[in-house]
Amino acid sequence: MKKLFGFIKAVLLIIILFFLGFLLFNFAMRLLVDHKHEEKTPDVTGMSFEVARQVCRNNNLYLEEIERVNNDEYAQGKIISQEPHPGILTKRFRTVKVVVSAGPELVKIPFLANLTVNQARLNLENAGLIMGEKQYRYSDVVEKDKLISSSPLAEEELPRGSKVDLIISLGKMQSNDNRYDKYKDLLESDTP
Repeated sequence: MKKLFGFIKAVLLIIILFFLGFLLFNFAMRLLVDHKHEEKTPDVTGMSFEVARQVCRNNNLYLEEIERVNNDEYAQGKIISQEPHPGILTKRFRTVKVVVSAGPELVKIPFLANLTVNQARLNLENAGLIMGEKQYRYSDVVEKDKLISSSPLAEEELPRGSKVDLIISLGKMQSNDNRYDKYKDLLESDTP
């Protein structure tokens, strides 16, 4: 009987110690976690980094740029996304990590001179650009239906998906009278 009484006493002691440990653990966690000093995370998407930094500072938070990526939707320097997400409660003086836009991806305009319109269109599409308006001009140098140049010029950088206008040759100007030859002779004689 004494053994049974000792066993029950030991089990009750373990239960009481477990219960006291549980209460002590919860009390300690409340002191450590302390939900009183939490801030609601502001929405900084679409803001410039400096403006967002000030907004976070006003909310007792820090701001850190973790990545810069090309983005067509947000202008260069604007915040694309954030962690923690807006509206979530977070501890004071925690860091809000953001991804900042590097602006749209820029691509170089390929050389298009002396290409046909179809070849130029394919080269533009391969570069991530779109064929814009076509303008026709006479040229003594470039064959008919070949490209004289593009606008903007080759090697300039444009955002991916931009339009490039083409200037297409009509070939040599045909003249029915001597005026064309007269002016051509005048122009050629003025050049040193």
